[in-house]
Amino acid sequence: MRAPEAAAIRRRRRPRWARALTRGPLGRWASRLLDGDQGAERETLLLLVTLTALFAALSVALPGSWPPSALVLPLVAGCLVLRAGRQLALAAAVLAASLLSALLAKPHGVRVAVTAVLAVTAGAGLLTSRFRNRLGLRGLRGDSMLLELSEHTHALGRLPDTLLDWHFDRALAPVGGSSFSGDFLLCVHQPERDLLEVVLVDVSGKGSRAAARSMHLSGAFAMLLGSVPPESFLPAANDHLVGLGWDDDFATAVHLALRPTSGEYRLFNAGHPPAAHYCPARGGSWLLGEDGGPALGLLAGSPYPAAHGRLARGDSMLLYSDGLVEVPGQDIDTGIGRLLAAAEPALRLPRPDGRTAGALLRAVAQDVADDRTLVLVRRLGRPFPG
Repeated sequence: MRAPEAAAIRRRRRPRWARALTRGPLGRWASRLLDGDQGAERETLLLLVTLTALFAALSVALPGSWPPSALVLPLVAGCLVLRAGRQLALAAAVLAASLLSALLAKPHGVRVAVTAVLAVTAGAGLLTSRFRNRLGLRGLRGDSMLLELSEHTHALGRLPDTLLDWHFDRALAPVGGSSFSGDFLLCVHQPERDLLEVVLVDVSGKGSRAAARSMHLSGAFAMLLGSVPPESFLPAANDHLVGLGWDDDFATAVHLALRPTSGEYRLFNAGHPPAAHYCPARGGSWLLGEDGGPALGLLAGSPYPAAHGRLARGDSMLLYSDGLVEVPGQDIDTGIGRLLAAAEPALRLPRPDGRTAGALLRAVAQDVADDRTLVLVRRLGRPFPG
């Protein structure tokens, strides 16, 4: 399911009253506010200042039943929907109301310490909203936008659900359990050409910076995949990344170009851990892909030669990122050997639910401070020598 389809389904699943509220006058006004309409923002500031005055008066008139901490509510709301200048105006109004209440109601009303807490809250709100204000985003629009981008990136790598004689499985585990990852997966199936292409890319670095570059590259690489011949994809991706001039940043990638009718494949590698071909008919042996060319973004015009092979019935192919096999202080070959040793019994006797990739990822790299991605391509049927 593509990201737009998923978003449409979420909208249809909302309660009827929520949909009616969104389409009503209040919903239209809220939409204007979140879209940055100046008039709606002025009205919101006036409303929040009025609420501030009301809350301060209630804290003086009803010190036993109205908490002085209620003044934080309009302050937090303003940090979500107002620009920096109007946030400062609202903060000044809240602090003035708090100090005035402290003078009028002391010792039973609002205390001076509450004013200090409000000042810290205002500062924290301004600090956390500075990037949102630079982008012109309001409320939760930024979160919604990031969620849609994450879903779109995830959909770009959706593997075929049903393809005769084939099973595909993937597992992605971003570091820290977030929705964003420095790894991304792309997949294009062109039945008319008897061609399935799968690309796993690992952007250098970790955390949000790597995830931001990953989201940028995923869109650009997705436009390339399927529009150029398989042997031209990595050279074009490399030239694109070199042209961006991202200093020392780079990306590694492994590209599988498979013909489903025959099982013949070509593998292209750009500084990525080698793909692994499992052959149960040959005593459960593994064939590792060749080194290929350098990582993407390092050298313009780099060649990326193809390694050829064939997946016979019962054979499997593993594509994985370095988060599964790299351990500080250990050679990467040790990590690859550990992954393949764990994968062999899982491939001989696949899980009935078909989620072998997820189980294998958890078994090999459960708590790792790096993004982890594993892709399993399996040709179904009883193994026989190819």
